[in-house]
Amino acid sequence: MRFVYGPVPSRRLGRSLGINVIPFKTCNYSCVYCQLGKTTNLINERRSFFPKEDILKEVAEVIGRVETDHITFAGEGEPTLCKDIGWLIEEIKKITDKPIAVLTNGSLLFREDVRQDLAEADVVIPSLDAGDERTFRRINRPHKDLRIDEIIDGMIEFGKEYNGKFYVEVMLVKGYNDSEEVLFAIKSALERIKPDGVYLLTPVRPPASNVEPADEIGIMRANAILGDVVRVIDPEIGEFSTECFSSAEEAVKALLKRHPMREDQLKDFLGKFGEDLSFVESLDGVKRVEFMGKVFYLYKP
Repeated sequence: MRFVYGPVPSRRLGRSLGINVIPFKTCNYSCVYCQLGKTTNLINERRSFFPKEDILKEVAEVIGRVETDHITFAGEGEPTLCKDIGWLIEEIKKITDKPIAVLTNGSLLFREDVRQDLAEADVVIPSLDAGDERTFRRINRPHKDLRIDEIIDGMIEFGKEYNGKFYVEVMLVKGYNDSEEVLFAIKSALERIKPDGVYLLTPVRPPASNVEPADEIGIMRANAILGDVVRVIDPEIGEFSTECFSSAEEAVKALLKRHPMREDQLKDFLGKFGEDLSFVESLDGVKRVEFMGKVFYLYKP
């Protein structure tokens, strides 16, 4: 499978069947906390990266034989850079009644074509890690053409037009966006965006840069300033499915490229193929890293 993976356990969406429509690390951000590493293809132009019919064919092959709570556009980069995402959402809705979610950085919602493409999705979750330009540049490391005020305005406009479930997530990183000044700027933006809810996250997997999750004081400060938020700061629980994959090697590479796994998760996953960690450590491109006292495995092709 090139485009479909999982289902994987999601802290927000339950059991989620992932769809990737972007080449590895193609994005218009290079966030310091990204679990996939630094962006290697920093672009801000929408394109067709893969034949849309091939993506739809894979979804159709898988959807009838997996149990999933959501079908989620996420994966290896920013999904709204794919100009076929609107067509794909419409076509997938013709073959399943499972709700479709889009996880996005929200950077292109100021564009009318992007807002139209996401209009038929059931759940849209953009991120907002800053309310001011300086913090935006520092934490998200965006493409030079992007400006935080324009991005916030795009989220405001999308919220007015959209009829599905609209949430905003804030990734809290120690020393970057956990100060009073920065949090009040985010609060001001959220009050204008008016989402259905706000998710407060902090990194739980190895990040692109040498950064740390917000500590308990930072999280408490964010709770106090941002108000009614849903804290999603614990690691996800639940099983990673093997249903999409024909071999252990295919499964490991497909998942670890998009979703680094804790050692305990990977042990359980490999057991379904009758393999153990020695199998993974023999594969080229698989790396073992430590983060916040836990061991993780990831794959970099």
